[in-house]
Amino acid sequence: MNETTETTRRAQPRRTQEERKAQSERRIIRAAMELFATQGYLQTTMNQVGQAAGYTGGLVSHRFGSKKGLLKAVLMHISQRFLEDQLRPSADAPSAEQALRSVVEIYLKEVTIRQSRIRALYVIMGEALGAVPEVQTEIAHLNEGFRLRLTKLVQRGVDNGEFNSGVDSEAAGILILALLRGVTMQALADPKAIDLNQVIPLVQASALTGLKSPTAT
Repeated sequence: MNETTETTRRAQPRRTQEERKAQSERRIIRAAMELFATQGYLQTTMNQVGQAAGYTGGLVSHRFGSKKGLLKAVLMHISQRFLEDQLRPSADAPSAEQALRSVVEIYLKEVTIRQSRIRALYVIMGEALGAVPEVQTEIAHLNEGFRLRLTKLVQRGVDNGEFNSGVDSEAAGILILALLRGVTMQALADPKAIDLNQVIPLVQASALTGLKSPTAT
């Protein structure tokens, strides 16, 4: 070790145990997302996750308790990064219409910006249709949170007169989420056939037409 390297090493502060723990958990979650995206939740083992992250399966179990605990951590990571970091700014938009346009754009652009993370989520959602209780429960909880965000956004537009007073905000939240999920599924399955830059304005218009139509009920 030369003098420069030794000086640099000494200058770097030693990480605390909590910092090392946090780093290992981030690496494990990233590894799990990659594996879930390529082979699904059911086919992924704790040992595979540990190996992909550079640790042992035992450490993964120690950090997350069980495979279900790891699943919850992965979904929480995805939802927090998306709902909190990505969508929160839309709440500050001056109107509900602008906020909704922003939500649609951000959601669909995530498909290309963070494709691996989004693919992991959609693979897990597909598995939720099967007989895997822990997957069903966690995906249902995640969907509920996003629908609630959309419902509140629609109701904001109804309350301030932007959207038709007859709009059922809960039903609208379900339909908007279904629209976003449907487009995302197509983009993940056949990315070369889907130009999201062209699709986004159409999705925005479709969502708003149903909310602003005088015949909406």
